[in-house]
Amino acid sequence: MKKKKKMNRKKKIILISSIAIILFILLIVLLKIRQDNREINNINEATTLEQVIEFCECKYISSKESEAENYKMDIYLEFKYSPYEENQSKQSFYDVTIQAIESFLKYRNIRLIDESRNLVIRVETNSTSITKKYFNDVEESEYFNKLLSEVNLDNDETLKQTDFNINSELQTLVENKWKSDNINFGNRTSTFRGYDIYFNEGYRVRTINGQIYNIVFTDKFGKEVINNIKVGDDLENIKYELGDNYIEQGETLEYMGKDLYVFFSNNEISIYPRISYDYTSFEKILEQYNEDHNFNNFMNKLTNIWPDYSSYYYDTSYCKIYYPLKGVKIDNSTNALNGIQIFQEYQGNLKNEHKDYYQLYYKTSDSLIFEEERNRRMLEVDQINLTDGTYESSKYIMKADFSEDGRPYNIAFTSKDRQNPDSELNKNVYANKTYWYDDDNLIYSVNKEGIYMYNATTRETKTIVSGTDEYDITNFDYDNKILTYDGKDAKIEN
Repeated sequence: MKKKKKMNRKKKIILISSIAIILFILLIVLLKIRQDNREINNINEATTLEQVIEFCECKYISSKESEAENYKMDIYLEFKYSPYEENQSKQSFYDVTIQAIESFLKYRNIRLIDESRNLVIRVETNSTSITKKYFNDVEESEYFNKLLSEVNLDNDETLKQTDFNINSELQTLVENKWKSDNINFGNRTSTFRGYDIYFNEGYRVRTINGQIYNIVFTDKFGKEVINNIKVGDDLENIKYELGDNYIEQGETLEYMGKDLYVFFSNNEISIYPRISYDYTSFEKILEQYNEDHNFNNFMNKLTNIWPDYSSYYYDTSYCKIYYPLKGVKIDNSTNALNGIQIFQEYQGNLKNEHKDYYQLYYKTSDSLIFEEERNRRMLEVDQINLTDGTYESSKYIMKADFSEDGRPYNIAFTSKDRQNPDSELNKNVYANKTYWYDDDNLIYSVNKEGIYMYNATTRETKTIVSGTDEYDITNFDYDNKILTYDGKDAKIEN
């Protein structure tokens, strides 16, 4: 009897212990479920993949071992946005979401599958970062650029021609087919960023391959340019005069006439030729590029048939070239493959045929000449006064590019009140130091060559000292006009 009671007691203990263990396990499971499902305020608080995806405002469905070779995981989800939605590319949203997922997973090759959008994104990584992304087997930049290209073609809005009268100077250029031969603009006072400045006459002229590329009428030009419109006329009055076939950005209007494009701003009227081009050779090399994907070969052939680009920047990591009058821009780099872009100025067969070539994107609702005009004006208005001294000229702003070792070059001077011509130093000048001597004169040194003073008003340069020294300027005493360089003091007289 005692033995039976003892056995029953033992069974009760085992039963109670078992129940306690089960309750403990259930509690852990419940806490884990609660932890997994709780809302988080910061991506760094996420402890599960589901939390990461939902923090990015997407719907998590499931995940499993990948069915694709060389990929670790297939993740099923619904993204918040389609790749292109509400007239906007959602590439940045996808980039941020994918980066968050990969960061949580410690970077592994995965596939993100959104069946509701028929979208499969393959993500390739190394141990520390994402290396490639493919959207439905198309490289990311190509995929999103093609989407935008299709939208542009669906919403093709090109600038319509406006009929207006042009002044005699422009008429002479049109009749001369915009050739610069035998055209006398007057007395050239200076050059600035590729433009010849005819300050007193009110012209700024850029020529490419013997042809007028852009002519700018300034407020010094007192006569009418288009119809009865003069430089500085109110933009609303211009709209009333010329009608509503224009593009407007900021305080600039673009109109297209029979022979030219014209831009009106508050202090300039800028003119670009409108010329018919033969695009046959271009479209032929573009077709070859679609077949072989050899970008270097394509660029070599392009610059051979079209040497008249407005700008060309390249090194081992990027290439950017502009043909605004032809409506073609190429912009590729290791970070972004923006490809071969066709703008509204383009008049070749591609504009109608819409061929789906590799890295060919249509931006036919946009004006490349407008982009070029905006860039030109940025050189004038977006200036930074760059000098090593504390003195700042009240008359000029100096701007420069910088070499890899930090030396300024392409040094140019903009008149703050537009009462003097803009100008620039020789492009081969790489200065060590620059100091304003006074409002007109800039002192600059060149290693192993000398120290010079440039007068931005007279556009004259004089030599202070020359030779093979370092010419490292360490100080300029503005009160006493004493320059210290290479441990020496020199009195500077203007």
